[in-house]
Amino acid sequence: MVLFGACTNVDPVGDGSEGPGTPEEPVVTPETPVVPSGFGWSAETAVALTLESDVQTVVSVYSEEECKGNSLLVEDALLESGVVSSFNLAVPAGAEKLYVKYPAASGADGVVALAVNGGDVDYKFPTDAVRSVYEKVPDYQYYYNSGVVMVEDMWPDFAASDADFNDLVVEYDLKTAEVTSPALLPAHGYKEGLIITLDIRGVGSGLTKKAGLQLDFDTSIIREDGITTEVQRKSGQGVFEKVTGGDFSIDVDKSQPDKVIILFDGLDKLVNGEHYQTTEGKIEVGKPMLRAYIHISGAPDRSALTGEASRRQAQAFRDVTSYPQNHDFFMVLKSGVEIHQKGFEPTYHYKNYAADSKDLMSSVPYCSKNNDVWVLRLPVGTPHVYDRVSIFSAYPDLKEWIESNGTQKRNWYKNYDHDLVPRYW
Repeated sequence: MVLFGACTNVDPVGDGSEGPGTPEEPVVTPETPVVPSGFGWSAETAVALTLESDVQTVVSVYSEEECKGNSLLVEDALLESGVVSSFNLAVPAGAEKLYVKYPAASGADGVVALAVNGGDVDYKFPTDAVRSVYEKVPDYQYYYNSGVVMVEDMWPDFAASDADFNDLVVEYDLKTAEVTSPALLPAHGYKEGLIITLDIRGVGSGLTKKAGLQLDFDTSIIREDGITTEVQRKSGQGVFEKVTGGDFSIDVDKSQPDKVIILFDGLDKLVNGEHYQTTEGKIEVGKPMLRAYIHISGAPDRSALTGEASRRQAQAFRDVTSYPQNHDFFMVLKSGVEIHQKGFEPTYHYKNYAADSKDLMSSVPYCSKNNDVWVLRLPVGTPHVYDRVSIFSAYPDLKEWIESNGTQKRNWYKNYDHDLVPRYW
């Protein structure tokens, strides 16, 4: 089964709205990978981590040895003395170890490296290795899921595609804030909840209209006034300003019992005669990124709940961040066509999936009969490629990862041709 074939015609900005794309001709024609029928396309691995300490302490978990913020999975999680704590994590497929930072008995921060084997990792800290932080327990612990989404607009006919996967490029961050202990709920419970940011890194198509995120979530636990949104421009780490005016908007739809649909509209305004931050030689380094900020709070905050009800609400917010199968990133074209991740149904807004798919899809939503996909979800910092450069040319190990059914070159996203991707953006 081939991923794509020959392409025709060039649409430099694709500013029509009559359909889900027009054929594009790639600048670089790569070798065609053969996609195994069962290949899942996921660049993440689910890992169940359990930690235990005889001394009460606080830990943070990272997917990279440097233990920097962009690989942070859990922050300031409280380990009660003698209690086994469990964490469900979405880890980059190429990560071979998890790195757990803790306050060591020596007075400095200690880091223990734990091999990722088969998805389950268990560790108990030696009693004399850990320094008690009883007097320094932070108010909150955090759960993270971060990465970058890259979308190709040529659905449903991938054979017409240039496979640059830059028609929408979004850096995302999901963060669940949870108080570290029930005793802190009366004073701090109101700040719990889910914080989502969607940063628009690039728009390589004039057909792109909206960035979307659909969450599997029990909407009955969302407070009536518990959704806050703001359009921002992010100019640096922690540096942003509010965007006013009517060009961009954020809609959060919680009308369904088990779905939250987030739509970030107006992205076509970023394409003014040329693509946005995807064209070689026209990347504006350091350009502030347009951001959608969304904060979702529980109903009521857990200071008004006890026992199982409190635990269940905390778990729901934790799970919506930690489980990739709970979030579906997608793009909406000017025509109203939605392009989703493999295996996810379109939202109820899009009624024409069956007709628009032109009998090219398999029984799995947004997966062709050749197992082609249109949305890639990749680890933090993965560069997107320039316009009309196939991602298979820019990432030489991607083909082997696919054809090995994900068993080889699992960190393919770290090896790329620097001439075919922006160095900075």
